[in-house]
Amino acid sequence: MKLKPKSRWPLIACLCAALLTAGISGSIVAQTSGSSASKAGSSSASAQTAALDSEVFPKDKVVDVKITINEDDFQNMLDNASAEEMKTASVDYNGEHFDNVGIRTKGNLTLRSVVNMDDSDRYSFKLSFDEYVSSQTLRGISKINLNNNYSDASYMREFLTYELAEEMGLPTPKYSFVNVYVNGKLWGFYLAVEQIGDAYLERNFGNSYGALYKGENGNGSDLKWIDDSLSSYSGLVQKSKSSNKKVLIDMLDELNNGTDYAKVLNVEEALKYIALNVVTVNTDSYLGGNKQNYYLYENNGIFSVLPWDYNMAFGGLGRSSLLIDEPTQGAVAERPLIAKLLGVDEYKQMYHDIIQKAVQGYLAPDTFKARVQQVDAMISAYVKQDPSSFYTYEQYESGVEQLISTNTSQVDNISQQLAGTIASSNDGNGSGGGFGGGGPGGQGGMNGQMPEGAGFPAEGGKGNTVAAMAFNGPDNAQGGQQGPQAQGNAQGNQESPQAQGNAQGNQQQGQGNGQGWQNRQGGPGGGQGGGGFGGPPGGQGPGQGPNSAATQGNTSEAVATGVSIIVLGLACLFVTLYKRKRI
Repeated sequence: MKLKPKSRWPLIACLCAALLTAGISGSIVAQTSGSSASKAGSSSASAQTAALDSEVFPKDKVVDVKITINEDDFQNMLDNASAEEMKTASVDYNGEHFDNVGIRTKGNLTLRSVVNMDDSDRYSFKLSFDEYVSSQTLRGISKINLNNNYSDASYMREFLTYELAEEMGLPTPKYSFVNVYVNGKLWGFYLAVEQIGDAYLERNFGNSYGALYKGENGNGSDLKWIDDSLSSYSGLVQKSKSSNKKVLIDMLDELNNGTDYAKVLNVEEALKYIALNVVTVNTDSYLGGNKQNYYLYENNGIFSVLPWDYNMAFGGLGRSSLLIDEPTQGAVAERPLIAKLLGVDEYKQMYHDIIQKAVQGYLAPDTFKARVQQVDAMISAYVKQDPSSFYTYEQYESGVEQLISTNTSQVDNISQQLAGTIASSNDGNGSGGGFGGGGPGGQGGMNGQMPEGAGFPAEGGKGNTVAAMAFNGPDNAQGGQQGPQAQGNAQGNQESPQAQGNAQGNQQQGQGNGQGWQNRQGGPGGGQGGGGFGGPPGGQGPGQGPNSAATQGNTSEAVATGVSIIVLGLACLFVTLYKRKRI
């Protein structure tokens, strides 16, 4: 006899309750498993980063990079440096041995400048671990640049700027000081910098499949709108395998012709990138006449601006300060990334807050001085032994002191601009000047040191050089002759119309010391601890991080289990409803 309809409902209710409970339990299991996998993946990524920081790019010591290469190949590479032709070498990097590594000269302005020097072969080099063996990497990193610290008598500008970039929360390549040996002989004291590539992108964005572009000298790298053809933007060189259709065009269109900038840009990171170059007076960047030395990375339709190349920071091109609200060489409207974002009151305030944290934290005069002295203690012995240095050791010592005084002057000027006691804008005309020239209230050229006898290519990048900012000795504070667009007197100190003198000097040297580097120290050279500008860079969106595959796998298993329970429950219900009971 069949069960009566009324008697079925309690059974059905019980089964539904059981199935619901099973579903909830499965969901909890999936979430717990996903969370555990995520934590495990995060722990693994942290371990990999820790290994990179301690064994490949330590901040508290100098490591050896030993290159073994055929003598004729090496000499050919030096004799034809402009060709940047790849050669084969073996490399021992801090004790790890690699064969069949590609090596070549690298650089743009600095390479051409060294080519024009009669008494130096101190080129920057690029190591390509996967050039001949596609799977070969150094802890996941395929390419490392060995930078020669050209035009930087202190050796520290790039190191300190990347350190500040990390403090600000920008996605920053790994970097460290290295002693470079070639065929058993000490070649020079360099700065190693990770090339922006897959390992960097995976570490900072959780993926490496986005479109990657580099701003290089040429039409288009100012990010101004031209048209909807990718080929029109020759100054943005594609570095990824795919352009991801027209995401770059969509970004440029919105930036120039729209108003919803957050739809196509990571606005906070873009503001931090601008601020980083302003507080370090780095005009060899998007701010300057060459509109170069930055990367754009597209992560699911949103572009981030990535910092790159800082040997000319801290006034390396003869500038002592910039107008924080118009930091451009030329009209600010010619740099839409700056003009458009700072045209939004909310973003402008965010930008000012970022600058304020920098000048009261890492760059606070006493804090910065202590950090410079700490780095000096770590590297000075290596600088003294550097056989190919562009400078004497006395010039290095002078460069270190000059770096400290330049920062003090910059921080004082920026603080006055933030307070409104001196101008922070110039009616849309920007901060003026070419390669040289002083900023508002500046003391131009104080840090524009070039190797003796070296020239610097004129702005415009046609390859011809001028004896710009030649360095004639440790006490030369003039910055030398300046590029064709430069303004100023013999010291490069002509001020913009609204700028005021810097008579206050170093009055703020003792301020802002409470939020600085002492919160991060972890032994000689500094650690990677807390204190700074916020959370880790390149936050990962749902399902896009490196652990998303594991999470999806656990979720799939939970769904399969739930489906099985449902099928089993329905089968039981069918049997129960239609089974005849004995009388």
